[in-house]
Amino acid sequence: MTARTSRVSRPTELDGLRSIVLLGLRGSGKTTIGARLIDRLPHFVQEDLDQCVLDDSEHDTIEKIVNDEGWEGFRWREYEQLQIWLWSLHHLPERKMVLSLGGGVPTYEKSLALLQSAELHGMIRLVYLRATPETLAKRMETSADRPSLTGADPIAEISKVFEERDELYRSIADVVVDVDGQSPDETASAVLAALKQL
Repeated sequence: MTARTSRVSRPTELDGLRSIVLLGLRGSGKTTIGARLIDRLPHFVQEDLDQCVLDDSEHDTIEKIVNDEGWEGFRWREYEQLQIWLWSLHHLPERKMVLSLGGGVPTYEKSLALLQSAELHGMIRLVYLRATPETLAKRMETSADRPSLTGADPIAEISKVFEERDELYRSIADVVVDVDGQSPDETASAVLAALKQL
């Protein structure tokens, strides 16, 4: 008689991991790192807030939304999509996500309140992918496809926006990961290692 063995799923360090929300300035690698994390977290799904906003709009670029509705209109659209995301996490707790936010989401008071409430209630972990202005500028030289935030050239304004937002991102993040000099895989490893420590 042949003995039968049953494969038992053993818990891992990542089984209790909350949904992950990636913060950072444009060019910090939120979408790229999100994809790397999904490769390592097979039960998670990846979502990108900017893409959700576009999918729910008649426009095909963020620049067109901003031109038509202003930054206030665009921030409101982000807030609406964030509400949908967090509603789904609340009502479907078994669903896990890696959510990539637009850089300005935390600067909008209503969106910031949603994020802080979700973190407080154990739904998400906030991860700040921190890149220096020099690194961001190099990355944006080949992909400066977003409208200006200040009226200046998007690359020229990086230092100013970094100074305005870095402290905010740091103050709300559960984890801060410096991405300078790291490959996407190295950054993803650093994110998971930091989350395991919490």
